[in-house]
Order: sequence, then structure tokens, then C-alpha cells
Amino acid sequence: MTKVVQFPVSPPEKLGPKKVRRRRKPNPEDYGQLNIFDQLPDKTPVVSLPKAGSFFEEALQLDEDGNADAEKYYLLAIENDQSIEDAYCNLGILKSSQGDLSKAIDYLTQCLKKNPRHFEAHYNLGNVYSDLGNLELAKVHYELSTQIEPEYPNGYYNLGLVLISLKKYKDAIQSINKFVELAPSTEHQVANELIKTLNSIAK
Repeated sequence: MTKVVQFPVSPPEKLGPKKVRRRRKPNPEDYGQLNIFDQLPDKTPVVSLPKAGSFFEEALQLDEDGNADAEKYYLLAIENDQSIEDAYCNLGILKSSQGDLSKAIDYLTQCLKKNPRHFEAHYNLGNVYSDLGNLELAKVHYELSTQIEPEYPNGYYNLGLVLISLKKYKDAIQSINKFVELAPSTEHQVANELIKTLNSIAK
């Protein structure tokens, strides 16, 4: 992301993606084989039944292991009505990590169609739009993420970086101060240096 201000410290990097690691709406049918086979098309390649209990949970496990099959299982989760919004969100993160930002936006937007207040989708869309240099849209999604999940510090930090690039220094100070308030003390060094620099600019 292009920086407007030259900082005396190394240019700060935005904090990384926030993956969905839980299922929001457990459905007993997610665990039944009959329902799975009834919904798979006739020409679908044979896929191993999920060891983790559902296609979403199997995808998440594969994703954590860096296994490329995670994408296939997230798509199977969507086809079988298993944690659809979370599967779309994590697919968006996968595509973002692969550099396919347009597909990442598509998946994250699909997630928000299912749940307009999906915290991780807003936060990760903020990251994607920040990478694309669309700072106004990044700002909107980071702000929404902090409203939905006000105790998650990284949203405030990344919002602060976007506000710096938009030359909204006082707002950036407020946002990064909130990060310092919520984050572990081991993560404060760069944030405190940013605040010090911003205070000198904002005067």
C-alpha cells in the first residue's frame, strides 16, 4: 500500500487475514451421509467423505495444513449447505493469498450476501481493497468490522494505516490508540512509534 507520509521507522505492514475457525449455525444434517449423496450431482468426481465431520470442517483442517484440496472441500460445503457464509469467506482468503483478488472479492461478497454482518468478511475485504489501493472501500469495510467486533484489535490497526494514507491523521491516531488498548503489549512497539510520528504531524 502506498504511504503518503515518510515514517522514521520501517513502513508498517497491515496485519493479515482473519479466517473463520468455527461453525456459526450447526446443522445436524451436515453430518449425515444420505443428505450428502442426495445433493451431489451424478458426474461429481468421487470425493472422500470428510473425516472431520462435515465438508466445512474437513476444508478448514486441510486449509490449516496448507493442503490445496481445501478449496475443493469449501466448495463442497457450499454445495451441501454446510456453513455456507464461512466457506465463502475462507475461499476469499485462499484466493487473496493466491493473488486472485477479483475472485477473492467475489467470494467475500457472496459471504456478505448470506450475512451482511459477517465480521471476517468485512475485515478481509478491507485487506483486499487495501491491497488494490482502493482506500475508501478498505476504510468502509474496516470500520464495519470494528463495529461488528469491537474487541478485535487488528481491525483498528489496519484502519489506522488506511487513514494515514488518506491523510486523516487525527482519526488514525485514535484508531491505532484503540489497537494499543486491545492488543497484547508485545505488539505495541510499531504502533507506539506510529502514534509518536502522527502526533508530530497532526499538531
